[in-house]
Amino acid sequence: MSLQKDISLLCFLKMFVLLLNNKEAVVQVTLFEEGPEMSKVHQRLSDQLQIPYANITLGSVEAAYYLCAYEFSILGLVTPWCKLFDRAEAQVMDYAGDLGLYWKRGYGHEVNYMSSCVLFHNLFNLQPFNKDYSFPVSEVVNVQVGHAETLIPLMTLLGLFKGKISLDANNFAENLHRPFNCSKNVPFAANLMAALWSCPDGFRLQFRVNENPVALPGLSYSPLYEEVKKLYADLLQGCNEEEVCRMSN
Repeated sequence: MSLQKDISLLCFLKMFVLLLNNKEAVVQVTLFEEGPEMSKVHQRLSDQLQIPYANITLGSVEAAYYLCAYEFSILGLVTPWCKLFDRAEAQVMDYAGDLGLYWKRGYGHEVNYMSSCVLFHNLFNLQPFNKDYSFPVSEVVNVQVGHAETLIPLMTLLGLFKGKISLDANNFAENLHRPFNCSKNVPFAANLMAALWSCPDGFRLQFRVNENPVALPGLSYSPLYEEVKKLYADLLQGCNEEEVCRMSN
């Protein structure tokens, strides 16, 4: 790797870390945590546990909620932690989590998803996706393993699960049935698959999230590969880490 490439990557990583630690970048998250919906959750938890409201911290509320979620997801148990929250309160907690991911990993800031440009190119540079469509291919399947924090920016870069309105502190009710729902889109063992099919009318590309077909923006569930290349024409030109580093948000 060249020195210039090293500098570009270091610049990008520095910018990304600054964004995550910048309170102004996640101001909507802070506003929601201090808003009426979360206050009601705090108050009910205080009443149930008979602990003064002032002693109920955001961290303790989140800990109780995630203990419930993890034990239910992993063990299939409805533990006493779950009894601290009703359905409406669980929706508030779920939205709070999505709000953080939206502004730190998703559509909230362009730098979030542009961080996946290299991964995007890694996908489209695989042998079956290259421009000469050479067959037979020597690599039928390519598997890469990551985390939700890897998948969310990539799916955002692809334009998946983008709602009509952004996720903000003041539109919880409007976003109750939001497409950007990480509990559904990136649960445990979440996966993103791209399959290239040889069809009578040409090559078709299908993306699947958690084994379910998803439509790319403005396209069908199995569009012609040429249509996909037109959709992502700008991205396919290459990644410019230095330009991303200059982004302010």
